[in-house]
Amino acid sequence: MARVSYGPEVKRRSHQLFGALLDYASDELDCDERALETLRPQIQTHWQTEQRLVVRTKLRFLVTLTHLAAAPLSGPQIKEALSRWQDFLDILEDNRPHRSGSEVWHFTLRLWHPRRDRAANLRRFEAEWDQRRAQRTAPRPVPELPTDCQLPREPVPEGLDWWQLCRASLEAQQLQRLTTNLLTMSDGLTFEVEDLYVPLGLLKRQHQPRWDDDDGTRRDRLLTDLEESEATQPVAIADFLAQMGAASEPQRIAIVGEPGAGKTTLLQRVALWLLERRSLPIWVSLADLQGVSLETYVLQEWLRQATRCFQVDPAHQADLVAQGRSGRLWLLLDAVDEMALDGGAALGAIARQLRGWMADVHIVLTCRLNVWDSGHNPLDTFETYCNGPLSDAPDSGESLRSQVIARWFQGQPDLGQQLQRELDRPERWSIKAAVKNPLRLALLCRSWSLLRGSLPSTKASLYGQFVEALYAWKQDRFPTDPAQRHQLNQALGRLALAALRRPDLRFRLPSAFLQQVLAEDLALLPLALQLGWLNQVGVSATSGEKIYAFYHPTFQEYFAAQAIADWRDFWRPCPELPIFSPAWREVILLWMGRPEGAIADKEAFLAALCQFEDGCGGFYGGRAQLLGVAALAEFPQAAQASVLLDQLLEWRFGGQACEGRRQPYPVPLVDGARSALCQTDRALAIAALEAFLVRTDHLYARWNAACTLGKTLDPGNARAIATLEQLCASLRAEPLRLQIADSLAKLDPGNATALETLQQLLTSPQGRLRRRAAYCLGKLWPDHPAAIATLETLLTDGDRALALQAAKSLQALVPEHPQAQTFLLSSPPKSSERDRPTQRQRRSRPLSAEAAQQRKLQALETRLATAPDPHQRQRAAIHLCRLQPGHPEAVQTLLDLLRSPLPDPQTKRIVEVLRAVLTPAQMASAVQVLRPWFPESGPAYQPGPAGDRYKLLWHCAQNLPHADFQRAWAGANPT
Repeated sequence: MARVSYGPEVKRRSHQLFGALLDYASDELDCDERALETLRPQIQTHWQTEQRLVVRTKLRFLVTLTHLAAAPLSGPQIKEALSRWQDFLDILEDNRPHRSGSEVWHFTLRLWHPRRDRAANLRRFEAEWDQRRAQRTAPRPVPELPTDCQLPREPVPEGLDWWQLCRASLEAQQLQRLTTNLLTMSDGLTFEVEDLYVPLGLLKRQHQPRWDDDDGTRRDRLLTDLEESEATQPVAIADFLAQMGAASEPQRIAIVGEPGAGKTTLLQRVALWLLERRSLPIWVSLADLQGVSLETYVLQEWLRQATRCFQVDPAHQADLVAQGRSGRLWLLLDAVDEMALDGGAALGAIARQLRGWMADVHIVLTCRLNVWDSGHNPLDTFETYCNGPLSDAPDSGESLRSQVIARWFQGQPDLGQQLQRELDRPERWSIKAAVKNPLRLALLCRSWSLLRGSLPSTKASLYGQFVEALYAWKQDRFPTDPAQRHQLNQALGRLALAALRRPDLRFRLPSAFLQQVLAEDLALLPLALQLGWLNQVGVSATSGEKIYAFYHPTFQEYFAAQAIADWRDFWRPCPELPIFSPAWREVILLWMGRPEGAIADKEAFLAALCQFEDGCGGFYGGRAQLLGVAALAEFPQAAQASVLLDQLLEWRFGGQACEGRRQPYPVPLVDGARSALCQTDRALAIAALEAFLVRTDHLYARWNAACTLGKTLDPGNARAIATLEQLCASLRAEPLRLQIADSLAKLDPGNATALETLQQLLTSPQGRLRRRAAYCLGKLWPDHPAAIATLETLLTDGDRALALQAAKSLQALVPEHPQAQTFLLSSPPKSSERDRPTQRQRRSRPLSAEAAQQRKLQALETRLATAPDPHQRQRAAIHLCRLQPGHPEAVQTLLDLLRSPLPDPQTKRIVEVLRAVLTPAQMASAVQVLRPWFPESGPAYQPGPAGDRYKLLWHCAQNLPHADFQRAWAGANPT
């Protein structure tokens, strides 16, 4: 047998194939367009995520591809390169059930960086190859990180002490104090972050998978897999910080979550940690920008405050920019959702500013989840995390919630235990779920210490109790009578509502605005400030007037909800209809939960949501119903509850008949239904799912619904377990039986049916399936002898790739297993930092970069104007859009192409590009172009060739006010 080579020639050929395939799958290959279109049906590619590419083709078509890429390789050379990707670089997963004698190649390619970062991936390919080759010839021990994850401190630069300036600035902003101190400090009750902080653990959010509309069965299975993967293993805070500090590239991290979930507190922890390692953290409360660019704020306002100089020295500005370019500077951007912009516009504004020298600055930001997920997100390449809840699941015998309660009541332990017992009562599950939110739990502890009464039943009632508690504990210092409280609450409600109706203000209230709204109640302003409802948070950089804010945005939303007397206010544009605005979502939910609210008004509002005819294909009607489902959490006794939930379950798990096949609903509807199901009233959702399992007979719908019921909504639910047991017993397809048995064992540990099914699958004739069954069995039933024996047998299988997978599975189950260790030692080592560069790689930006980009832009514009056929126009337009998002001629070219029938792959590529680059001003034109593809009346989500166009329309509906979308829809002439 010939000796395997890892030398320069093999490396060069493997590198060429890697670059050609990456360019082809990213539609960046510059070659003869007609030849490329001929090749597309033969080389099928699908991006699972930004760093995972699935490829299905034959060797001879890859040979053709390399010739088109001007890097010709022969069949044996390509086969050798693919083998080195698998057994040497470990970036290829072979998906073929049978390899010997097969001409088809079906594999998944894993990248180190997002697919658009071509240069970084190619550099990492070469570095990884060289590193692994060196390890083969002269292996060296890998140094271990210190156990405390502390990294070497960076030296303080000469000249201006930037570290000291950052530290002093953070201290001036009191970032070691909890946000609840604003309400309690007048009583002498204040907490440092360390007093109450418990490490919640972080959950890393995954990119949503992309599904093909024409493969309903596969989508069903992916949906079930997604349900299975929801319970992501939390990342410890120490590990998160260590990973963040070890990075060489500029970091882009988002911390998202609901109001009060601990986003700001975690950002405070990040700031303190960065100071400890001598980095330079700069804290920016984004609500303070007030129209000023981030760059201007940092180089002017922050620098002026930090240096305490009236005039900023240009030399200091240049020095700060140099710190940013060196990688020492971290911008901690708090509360994107509080900017004076709508959600998508705020995210876009941040994205546009991370250029020039700021592209080298590390960014960590916080944002409310509903704003982050409100539509197209220009920051979706950020690594996104959310805080885990204050869960009941104990890590060391005590739940995190119990730890916080014990710390709060450490001087009154009996009182804390009473609260704990009250929360543990079965009928308190909704409030118990609500106080998994750290802010609400802290406020509940404070109100319990004063009122010591029963717990409320809705979130709105909970905040009402917080309000009463605040008045009670301030009574000694700032006494108020019921009439004053009522008058102040009404004034605060008017102020909160008026601010929310002003998108340019939202959560930052200039003094002039405050005085205008409270003109008749200005005498109450000192009391609002004394009680802590309002606080001065700064001074306008332009006018010098004082800027105020509510203690927390959630309380502004609570008071605004109290000020809404007529449900029809939610249907009055300001400028968008509130029912479709992320900024109004919490207000609507709090309004629905008001105990004093008239039931008839709530029923009328829900009926209006159910019956809403948007006049434009149902794009807004579906969103209205999803809002109604979420509102049931605050109003579970609604008469429309069953109607709303039945429609929700149909979208989530059901399907439509199309040409004799069952087609799931479009991905946007399914995703919306999935989120709403987790947000609605838990008892209603459980009952609806149990009824759904009884009446439906579709395999994937039952499997998916049972997993949602038994894992997410009601762990251990008997109906869910019985459904999965029945599916295990009745199915014959082995891969499905394996997945369902795995789901069943996770829902019901020790389940006999799951155990029996997995044991049966150990005798399957398919080696890969035996390996998976053995691994599942050994993981769920540790040290199971049949699982271990099966994996040991597979080590001697002739298929080396399968044997390698078996060895890894065996080592995961039995870390010291001698056969697995021996096998793995003879295999190439796996990099421990796959997704991280091995050395610092700074992006070079020559001074002429802008000029070069302008020349490239002009060349593409000329190419677009002179392209002789649609294929070349499409290619030039796509390149133009990527170089300059929203380029008018390029966007119009792509929209014109969508007017006519196109091959599915071509439509998908155009839609993907347009979703990423369309500006709000161009979306109305897109709606008019796409309108003729959909029926003249009724919902637009019929299955068929318009699936990708539907996704683009849904994207436009998420970002356009309803009135604008409706005008564009009506202005087109459907055929």
